[in-house]
Amino acid sequence: MGSNSNSGPLFFFILYLAWAAIVDASTFNILDFGGKSDGKTDNAKAIKSAWVKACSSQGKNNVLIPKGTYLSGPVLLEGKCNGPITFQLQGLIKAPVDVNSYTWFSFSRVDQLTVTGGGAFDGQGQKAWANNNCDKDPNCKLPISVRFDFVTNSVVQGISSINSKAFHINVLGCKDLKFISVRISAPANSRNTDGIHIGESTGISVAHSTIGTGDDCISLGPGNSDINIFDVQCGPGHGISIGSLGKYKNEEPVRGVVVQHCTLTGTDNGVRIKTWPDSPKQGIATNLTFDDIIMKNVLNPIIIDQQYCPWGSCNQKRSSLIQISKVKFNNIRGTSASPVAISIVCSKTFPCQDVELSEINLKHNGGDTSSITSNVDPRVSGQIFPALPSA
Repeated sequence: MGSNSNSGPLFFFILYLAWAAIVDASTFNILDFGGKSDGKTDNAKAIKSAWVKACSSQGKNNVLIPKGTYLSGPVLLEGKCNGPITFQLQGLIKAPVDVNSYTWFSFSRVDQLTVTGGGAFDGQGQKAWANNNCDKDPNCKLPISVRFDFVTNSVVQGISSINSKAFHINVLGCKDLKFISVRISAPANSRNTDGIHIGESTGISVAHSTIGTGDDCISLGPGNSDINIFDVQCGPGHGISIGSLGKYKNEEPVRGVVVQHCTLTGTDNGVRIKTWPDSPKQGIATNLTFDDIIMKNVLNPIIIDQQYCPWGSCNQKRSSLIQISKVKFNNIRGTSASPVAISIVCSKTFPCQDVELSEINLKHNGGDTSSITSNVDPRVSGQIFPALPSA
């Protein structure tokens, strides 16, 4: 994992798979199940009915939401289906404006799912943002727009998500799930609107996508392995983050993440690893690669923060118990919006191990550029600017 030499052919192959999923498939149009494109009728029942019929039918099947504007309440679309199934969203689906805690669209336990069609999910989150108190309440809950739970061998291609109330897309317990040419958009001041959050999953890729939100463009929680993020345009938002890690006692390790050929513009952070200082048990984050990244006026371009405590609700006198190791930062260049372009602050109890930096060129537009390191002895090669502090 990590090589991009075959990314072009792979991209077109996945596009072909999305097209092939529809060809020769039986189509179940939600308009035939009572759906209405009037922007005010709740289409949840029609969508669910079309899905149940398609899922229970043999062979390849396609649930079609044709062009138009559709209102829909919460919908749970479950497997196990009797064959490959496509959710072909050509239209615009709008969520109710209320802020009750629910998941809006959920795909659960489906194998060989294709979500495609060029349409969009509109979470209509403006009211939720105005009432969001998540900066004061760490246990706040707001609706997630689209969930993928325990979905396998599947592709999401050419779909947009706009103005979610909270997370746009949440991925949990999935395997071999690819997001290709996805567009995600919410204003910079829309709190907690993470673009794609991934947890406890393996073989997940996000490629050739554009994400701008009020929180992380992509965030990776505990229990992930074999994650590939390639050619993502991120901004506004909080960057591409691994973590936070170490908040809960039952967390599994993070292993094998590659972030490559991405551009971050005007984000609070660039590429970030964050762990809580008051971890309930020891954890692991290892084999993490950040390569060929462009930063454009990013506040914290390269950051490892093992004292992450956003609400002041942890004991910052204790060190994080998350062992970070085998981290590579290579060919990262551009501009920093703050004087500190590199900040690698590791745990006193478990200092970062095997951290490498090579070919780094980050300059602060407003003057001198500096770096901070703590509890780490990184290896460096090639040009490194700003220079790291002497040991």
